[in-house]
Amino acid sequence: MKVDVVIVGAGGGGAVLGLALAQMGVSVLVVERQPGPPTALRGETIQPNGQQILARLGLFSAFEPEVVESVQRVHFIRIGGDRLCTMDYGMLPDPYNRVLVALSNAVHHLLLSRLCTQPSVQLWYGAEFQGILQKNGRVDGVVVRRAGEQSSTEVQANLVVGADGAASLVRRALGIRAETHRYRHGYLIALLPRPEGMRGEARYSVGRGELLGLFPAPGDRVVALYMVEADELEAVKARGLAAFKARVGEIDAAMAKPLGSLASWEQVGFLPCTRVRTDRWVMDGGALIGDAAHAMNPHASQGRMQAMADAMALADVIGRCRETGDWSAEALASYERARRPQVEMLQRLADEQTFFW
Repeated sequence: MKVDVVIVGAGGGGAVLGLALAQMGVSVLVVERQPGPPTALRGETIQPNGQQILARLGLFSAFEPEVVESVQRVHFIRIGGDRLCTMDYGMLPDPYNRVLVALSNAVHHLLLSRLCTQPSVQLWYGAEFQGILQKNGRVDGVVVRRAGEQSSTEVQANLVVGADGAASLVRRALGIRAETHRYRHGYLIALLPRPEGMRGEARYSVGRGELLGLFPAPGDRVVALYMVEADELEAVKARGLAAFKARVGEIDAAMAKPLGSLASWEQVGFLPCTRVRTDRWVMDGGALIGDAAHAMNPHASQGRMQAMADAMALADVIGRCRETGDWSAEALASYERARRPQVEMLQRLADEQTFFW
């Protein structure tokens, strides 16, 4: 089997890249180890730069009220004190003058469903990346084992793209060096009934070593994020759900009633935080995008947006490579040159934001 491009990972960046390439007529195989679309509890926040990318892909008009909730202002409040500041997206040009908040993976599912309709794309769920094929010293494809099959499948490709997250197996197979930093804190996340009167505005309550974020979501729900030390997660659970709910209610009194629907830790997810820095993003016949190349602290609210921006920039370069037949690191380098400065700036900014709590 041979395709133009193999993408390992059908996350936000991989799905966007697959769709962008399909709209260019590029033959693509997307390999995803999970058995189907994601089901884990997480909030999706689509910032204005991500909205512009989705508009380019023809998806923006599909965002009905049942899919996304518009948020125009984000308030930052000192725990036990006054409002510190407000970030007003209304200052930006319409229609990208808001943040879109979706229920768990709703936008991602929309991307994947559109991807599956493209004639030049194959999406293999339950497919495990096992290694890189090489020919004449350059990447020539991948070895994949599909669920239920005894033997592996070799797929030749002009380009292999690692979009498989911070712990990227593709990055390791390509021999690209990475510096991985696991942050001390992560986030508990829950989807709860929305507090009364919460419309069009989100809020962060911040204190020393403590943060509670509340984002209105479709269906009169709210995505609640509470920062905890990752090493203390089991201790937090051992103290009991009642203690956790009491603390959240102390921070934001409006959450007292919604917290009544939280009956089990099974309703609460945990999001660890990781930063990845790599020495390079491209090589002959290979490239990395998103967290595989540059995971960042979520305080910047840009991780997925930057993976999507990577995808669009790399798609443009792939179009030129396809015309010239040159898939070398030199030909792919314009992608990294265009994207790395902004990503490194955002990584620094996200780290600096942690000083406030």
